Amino acid sequence: MAPPAGNPMLPSVDWQTAASCSRAFSRGGPRISPEGALDVVADLHRHARSAIDLVADYTGLTPVADTPIAVVDRIRWSRVNIAGFRRLLNELGATADDPDAPVTAAAKLTGVQTGAVLAFLSSRVLGQFETFSTDTGRLLFVAPNIVEVERRLRLPAREFRLWIAIHEAAHLTQFTAVPWMRPHFHDLIHTFFDAAEPEQSSTAGLARAVRRALASARTEDDETAPESPGSDVMAAVTSPEQRAAISQIQALMTLLEGHAEAVMDGVGRTAVNHVALLRRRFDRRRANPSALQRFMRQLLGLDAKMRQYAAGRRFVDEIVDAHGLSGFNRVWEQPANLPTETEIDFPQQWAARVLGPRRLSLQGPGSASG
Repeated sequence: MAPPAGNPMLPSVDWQTAASCSRAFSRGGPRISPEGALDVVADLHRHARSAIDLVADYTGLTPVADTPIAVVDRIRWSRVNIAGFRRLLNELGATADDPDAPVTAAAKLTGVQTGAVLAFLSSRVLGQFETFSTDTGRLLFVAPNIVEVERRLRLPAREFRLWIAIHEAAHLTQFTAVPWMRPHFHDLIHTFFDAAEPEQSSTAGLARAVRRALASARTEDDETAPESPGSDVMAAVTSPEQRAAISQIQALMTLLEGHAEAVMDGVGRTAVNHVALLRRRFDRRRANPSALQRFMRQLLGLDAKMRQYAAGRRFVDEIVDAHGLSGFNRVWEQPANLPTETEIDFPQQWAARVLGPRRLSLQGPGSASG
């Protein structure tokens, strides 16, 4: 029998197992009455529409107006992301879905792993611009998680919902107002998989990375924790070419997260009461994960995402302070204007490359424009 068509570098996933496991492993959300749940859904839809307009005014970018918005529960969030991953892998050349084909043990195992990871993430994610499952992308809000956080942190609910909506509307704007952003992001994902070399993977290296993640999860002080086990995971299972693609993806995501953080506070200063209180308590939540959350962050590389918020925010703030919003918005002109990982840490290098020496001579660090 001939081998199935498809890209052998891509993982084989039993999506039915993934969906079943994500549903089985998902935790229940906070208690809320049916009337209260309907109010939350209506509130998030209303705030999302308002946030899109506020972000457009603040950034000077014009998003696609009819991008779908959905308020979902944890299981539905996992289901949407499974659909996105499934579509992505098929586009990348994975074996097309065949209901009559036998399911391998490896595919079932990958399905269990995928479902378990999504179940964990489904209890943490507040919102997402999901870019793979549809041609337009869609904005998602995970209502149980938003309610849970606002209750646990004792936040003013409607203000917090608008503030979170602004953050997610910033991501929607990045991916729909910048015409090349979504295809560029997808191209980077394609490059990552095209560069896969299975023989480079190291089971022993992956096991060591898991042990380091466990050790980090048991360590209360991040300063003394083993450093970057998530990076060990990636090094164990990726080729040098893939790691180069990862560097570009990391730089892009750091920029997008930092920009969204700057926008949610910038808009929040005039549109959201008590934004300083929201920021203070929300950052405290990010900084104090449980042992299980710490392990999953390290293992999945989510510790890097936490650093993205801070590093990306510093980059955006420094460029806007020195060169104004018009100077920063040069980043959206073309992919070549995106910062590298090094430029994220040294914004003046990006300014010298993209804005040029004349702009730098007119406006030094710390000066304001426009």
